[in-house]
Amino acid sequence: MHFALPAIDRASARLPLLLQDRLKMKRNSNRHKTMLMLLATVLVGCKASPAPNVGFTDPKLLTHDPTIPFDEFWRKPGINWKNYDKLYVAPVYTDYLLKTTEWQKGQPKEQIEQDARKLSDYARDSIIIAFRTDPNHRFWVVDNPSHDSHTLVLEVALTEVVPSKVLLNALGYTPFFIGAGITVVRTLADDKSSAAFEARVSDAATGQIVILAADREAEQFAPIDVRGLTWYSDAEGIMDEWSKQFVEIANRKPGEKIEAAPSFRLQPW
Repeated sequence: MHFALPAIDRASARLPLLLQDRLKMKRNSNRHKTMLMLLATVLVGCKASPAPNVGFTDPKLLTHDPTIPFDEFWRKPGINWKNYDKLYVAPVYTDYLLKTTEWQKGQPKEQIEQDARKLSDYARDSIIIAFRTDPNHRFWVVDNPSHDSHTLVLEVALTEVVPSKVLLNALGYTPFFIGAGITVVRTLADDKSSAAFEARVSDAATGQIVILAADREAEQFAPIDVRGLTWYSDAEGIMDEWSKQFVEIANRKPGEKIEAAPSFRLQPW
């Protein structure tokens, strides 16, 4: 004679199978994550090589400083840095960027200029936010230029933005072709975006240049890339890292080494 199990007992009987399925799914998920991590470890390149100097800074003064995360750096000796407690961030220059042609292919002039303005605004806002959210409050960021003797002026020029070729080709398929698929293809092709800047810091009262810097960085690898929706999206991430580093340099103690940005990030934005 057969007796039908009550509903609660039938559910209990299926429980081990459900647990097995969940464990299998978890193992597969972990395996995929591990594969992506290994892929990143093997294929992600090192720091981008230094960019050619475009003349926004004096190349004769710039040298490599192993304690600074930029390719080249110079700080005027004999400056009393404690004298400065305010910072004005000038609009970011894109004139040098507009002279390059590799990323402009197939784009109308109006779109190029619009994108350059967006990059300029993003870069400046990123720097301002980084200093205004600095827990040490090293500088008070002022909105307008002045000739105040306690103010420094930070000028940054974007000199190069190299977009991902895979990303440029994939833009026509977004939002369908994003995420892990794009990341794997770009990694296998060793296809990375990069950006470069030159910067100078001056005394607002005298105009004397007190700091010069230059750097080129490649994008950070991410296992899930949902940030790459425009040709310049990766450049925005690079700019955010530069902004953090500007603040770290401002707060740097004598002899302290500031580490370069990692080449791997887990956040998909």
